Amino acid sequence: MRTPNVIVCLAASCLLGGGCLMGKDPKLKEPFFENFDSGRLDPQVWRATLDVYEVRDGALYVEGAKKHPLWLLKRIPCDVKIDFTAWSETSEGDIEVEVFGDGRSSADEEGGYVGSGYIVKFGGWNNKTSVIARRDETEARLREDDERRVEAGRRYQWSIRVRGGTIDWYLDGKPFLHAEDQDPLCGPGNDHFAFDNWSSKVHFDDLSIVPL
Repeated sequence: MRTPNVIVCLAASCLLGGGCLMGKDPKLKEPFFENFDSGRLDPQVWRATLDVYEVRDGALYVEGAKKHPLWLLKRIPCDVKIDFTAWSETSEGDIEVEVFGDGRSSADEEGGYVGSGYIVKFGGWNNKTSVIARRDETEARLREDDERRVEAGRRYQWSIRVRGGTIDWYLDGKPFLHAEDQDPLCGPGNDHFAFDNWSSKVHFDDLSIVPL
């Protein structure tokens, strides 16, 4: 039988972003695929922290999420390969995902957000910079690139491969950014994947997550 204090803590966890559900998220042991052909986001598979994500023409579409991620309700392993297709409709760029987050975090009422995992962003800050960052995309960049820009309408094939704190990011089959973290984020509390966005019109499709 749970004590009253434990019940209160569980209730508070539920109210603060779905933490009560997070503990029940299944562990991903087999390859996971999502092509969004169903035309809808299954609430048993995805947790949206803001109602701006939808399926359009067989792909995930988001605009104006303002750092409110769409979390996958499966716990990913520490060694993993994540592939998907992504494109931005405009020259703003800003194609973004979060890897090894907590599965529930989002921006506060003032719009501030420090991620709970690794922020992987292509063409951020109005298409000026691409980064792999550890939680704080401004203050804790593990690697960045200021040369390559997102081309509006171009479909990019992303591949993110993580092993033991080593992160390799490929675009269209070619190495893009490489980062190493001596204190890797993975395991309980850092075991979810999310699509994210600030304001640009972005599409994602053909997600594949494979344990390594």
